[in-house]
Amino acid sequence: MIRVGPATVTPIGGIDTIFFCYNRAMKSPYFNEMVRLLEKLETTQQDAMSQAAQKIAACLKNDGIIHTFGCGHSGSAALEPFHRSGCFAAVDAILDPGLMFQRGAHTGTDLERQEGYSPTILATHDLRKGDILLVFSNSGRNPAGIDAVLTAKEKGLFTIAFTAASAHTNSKSRHSSGKLLKDVADLVIDNCVGQNETCLTLQNTGVAPISTIAFAAVLHHILYEAARLLDEQGVSLPVYKSSNAEGGDAHNNALAAKYAGRIKHLR
Repeated sequence: MIRVGPATVTPIGGIDTIFFCYNRAMKSPYFNEMVRLLEKLETTQQDAMSQAAQKIAACLKNDGIIHTFGCGHSGSAALEPFHRSGCFAAVDAILDPGLMFQRGAHTGTDLERQEGYSPTILATHDLRKGDILLVFSNSGRNPAGIDAVLTAKEKGLFTIAFTAASAHTNSKSRHSSGKLLKDVADLVIDNCVGQNETCLTLQNTGVAPISTIAFAAVLHHILYEAARLLDEQGVSLPVYKSSNAEGGDAHNNALAAKYAGRIKHLR
């Protein structure tokens, strides 16, 4: 056995192989902050992530759908698991050009703050009792995400919020209810990122956004854990393969045919 920092490494094939410990000091300040953030997520959000994985596994086992929602840059997290190699086919990304900046960044910001807008978007998707809605928003202040959760809960969906909950404990909601996203969701996962979404400072200004990395890391960890739970139960995993791999198209087309009626943007 070889000890590298706090990590213990087992030699492979009788050859002493030393792996760099994942929390070794790096030359890049940004990479160091990324590692620090991942460590914090793993140590502080384990219970919440485990609950999310169990809920998702149960939903998929019952042929439910995982719906994802986010605005602006948080919308990239909603898009992250959709129609992607290695991810579940039963993912419905709730996408809207207005909220994703295609109509302009300022317009997107205004729509995210407009109460009653996101329910009209959700109404065009097939939300059913037993499904799950994942909502991504660093601040959790704006009506779009809050309305999305409230709308989904009315339809019997279990809702999971990914947000900077601890950083926005005292932030003021822009929703008429006075509530933040963390106040309305069934389960909250704190991305452990600050209010400004950045992790470094230059000239007294926050730089180097890191919230998207936090969202993606937590999300893929949860989806992997859900897949592992299904695998332990002997459930066939409805996971896409690369379309560039041998047999990928045939495999993916069969999955798409199964879920096409329930996932809006598969057409």
